[in-house]
Amino acid sequence: MNNISENPFEEDIWQIIQQCTSYKFVNENTNFDEIQADADFVIERFKDFYKGLRLSLSDLKGKRIGEIISTVERQLGKDPDNKSHIYKTLRGCSINWYNQYVYVSDARINFKLLTSLINERFGVSLIKKELTGITNYQFYDINGLIYFIGKILKEKKAKCNTHETPGTGIPKSNTSSMIQVDKQKIEYIIGIDLGHGETSAAVCPLQWNTPVEQLDPAKDLEMGGNKKVIPSAITVLDNGTAYIGDSAFHPEILKQAKVNVCFKKAPKDIHGEAEKLMIRYMQEVYRRIRENNSAMLTDNNHLVYIATPSGWDKATQDLYLQMAKQAGLPIAGVTKESRAAFVRAQHDVTSGIGKYIEKGAVVFDMGSSTLDFTYMNSSKKLIDHGYDCGASFIEKTIFKQCEDKDAVIQRFENKYPRLVPFLLFEARKIKEQVYFDPSLKVRKTINFEDFIDDEDFEDDRFKMMYQPGELNSLLEQVGYIKDIENAARDFISNHINNAPIYGVFLTGGASRMDFIKPLVSRCWNIPESQIYRDQDPSLTISQGVAEVARMDLRTEGTEKNLNQAIQQIKSKDVIFTEFAENLSGELNQNVTSAVADIIILFKEDDTDWSLNDLQEIITTDAEVAVSEVLQKAPNMLESSIEKALKDIKKQVESIVASYSSQGVNVKVPQINVSHIDIDSINIDSVIESISQKIETESSNWLQYVLVGVGAIFGLIGMGIGYLAGKFLGEKELTEAEKRDKAMSKLLNSKERAQVYDAIDEKWEDIKEDIHRSIYQSVVQNNKLHNTINRATNDILVNYEKELKKARILID
Repeated sequence: MNNISENPFEEDIWQIIQQCTSYKFVNENTNFDEIQADADFVIERFKDFYKGLRLSLSDLKGKRIGEIISTVERQLGKDPDNKSHIYKTLRGCSINWYNQYVYVSDARINFKLLTSLINERFGVSLIKKELTGITNYQFYDINGLIYFIGKILKEKKAKCNTHETPGTGIPKSNTSSMIQVDKQKIEYIIGIDLGHGETSAAVCPLQWNTPVEQLDPAKDLEMGGNKKVIPSAITVLDNGTAYIGDSAFHPEILKQAKVNVCFKKAPKDIHGEAEKLMIRYMQEVYRRIRENNSAMLTDNNHLVYIATPSGWDKATQDLYLQMAKQAGLPIAGVTKESRAAFVRAQHDVTSGIGKYIEKGAVVFDMGSSTLDFTYMNSSKKLIDHGYDCGASFIEKTIFKQCEDKDAVIQRFENKYPRLVPFLLFEARKIKEQVYFDPSLKVRKTINFEDFIDDEDFEDDRFKMMYQPGELNSLLEQVGYIKDIENAARDFISNHINNAPIYGVFLTGGASRMDFIKPLVSRCWNIPESQIYRDQDPSLTISQGVAEVARMDLRTEGTEKNLNQAIQQIKSKDVIFTEFAENLSGELNQNVTSAVADIIILFKEDDTDWSLNDLQEIITTDAEVAVSEVLQKAPNMLESSIEKALKDIKKQVESIVASYSSQGVNVKVPQINVSHIDIDSINIDSVIESISQKIETESSNWLQYVLVGVGAIFGLIGMGIGYLAGKFLGEKELTEAEKRDKAMSKLLNSKERAQVYDAIDEKWEDIKEDIHRSIYQSVVQNNKLHNTINRATNDILVNYEKELKKARILID
């Protein structure tokens, strides 16, 4: 059987299979005790399969299955088949659970439902018999079933990611984070904030070919009834009809079914009741968005991002994304609410929040159910913590005050318990009115006859009325404001260890409450001028999500390409190679030219020169030539770095431009080579090598010098050694003495011309030696190599840091 990872439909098929069995799903985090297997029996079965395995009851009871797998592998070594064998052994000792390793015959799969869902998902026309054919193979597990179905789909030419869910036109994906579509065909990205208390959505045009600075801002979407924000509420009637938002609180609807509010929570099981309710709510919200924006949004021209609380981990986010897929959303990704809030804040130049993010800033999210804080700065990971003092407490307090004052409300509650949420909703409206403009008096009268036809309540009513500041006094009295203050102080003391806070961004509709800013200023010792709130904080997250999504999609893939390019530069030594070739090339050219000039001067000068003079001046001028080139070395290095990083810099600047819009203090790293130790180049060895070449060749030059002198004296034909002795006035000299004498003798014009001719004959050898000396001093200079590589790596690391800083709170 082929590896199922070759199956492009694998994940979608797996998700469908999970909907077709009532058994419990088990994985490595499941405790052994949960599968209700007899431990002694399991040990015997393990020993039958794994000879020599030592396993005791303590290795099983109370242990996670992942720990059991590790125990087996510690004793017997790792084997790709271990996991499959262990799960099959455990399943053979217990019942009522499944996973991908369980035999198909044991998984109690509803093949009728499986066939229906496969057909619906992939747009094919399978019949049940085609799928149940796998049961003829006794040893097929669920992995095998996934492969088997994938094989059938391939044969029917069903292509992954091109089919659409009937009625929605939503492309599906075999990935858990991003649906696979031709991005260039997508015109819009929608950001949805499915909050505990409120729901809103915003849209951004992707404008693929538009420069970042010219992009249109996020636009709030109509959610029905000319409203951009609706309560996060849903009522589902027995006939399956669902009502969301304000409609869910309609008295006639509430008479038929219970309204669900504050139902958003971290998902754990996609088949759980709470998760099913959220899936239905997602579906209805998306349906409403499409209905109210039908002129702009078509089946195939948009994608969706949704927000999650910052405290949710990756696994929880992935499950939430799968829920959105199941709801029929063309989901492209999820992002954290705090990230969306920071991005939204920094896109508004009036907020000033961008400059505080690097030093230390907090998102203060006043939600309906909880008060959540997120802290970030450049040197810390995100720190999230929530407190159970959400703003729904306020409408409950308002309503309780009414209950205590008016007995008619209690009578009403007893007779119409399903309608109590409607009264709470009216209290919520009062709260919103009070804090929309705290300077105004707010009054509302509730007439029972307006929403029920009951003679018992025909003339009954109650009033909710608040003078400016009166509601705050009530909240002080019941301790609610103190609870918020305690939460703020606890967060800074016990969760961020008194880390500095330079900026605060208030989000959530309840952050409008007029006591919040002074409270934050007092608790965190920060001026109110550094506490920012959107004009409409109920829309902050959805706008931020849309902005984040647009950035992510426009820059998708560039980060991966960037990392690959950086690694390639590091592994291939691109910068040092370029620099070393440039530096050694210019050194070679300048030194060679300097030596040639001196040799020509030696020949043509009116003054007599010794070979020592020639050697000394060559050494001096070569040192000057080298020094002049080294002054250019930093510019050469900078040029080499710029050339090597040209494409990388372009990518970084593109991403930074997308994410840092106006507020974030992010700069593309500057190239600075002043600290690189150019002096480590061993120039002495170059000069020494040139000197040695002249010195060595002088032994050969000597014969030409002496031959020239001998010709003058008519001594041609005599031996060179004898000639040297005669010419220098000594009968016998050592070779060293001959050389020293020759090197120090002043040579006239003819003698120098003869030396020049000898050097000219050897010039190519001399140039090659100069080149080799410089190459060894530069290219093979380990100290210089390491110094430049360290500096280069620092620059590349800074690029990566600035990129992360720009992609604020990247998930």
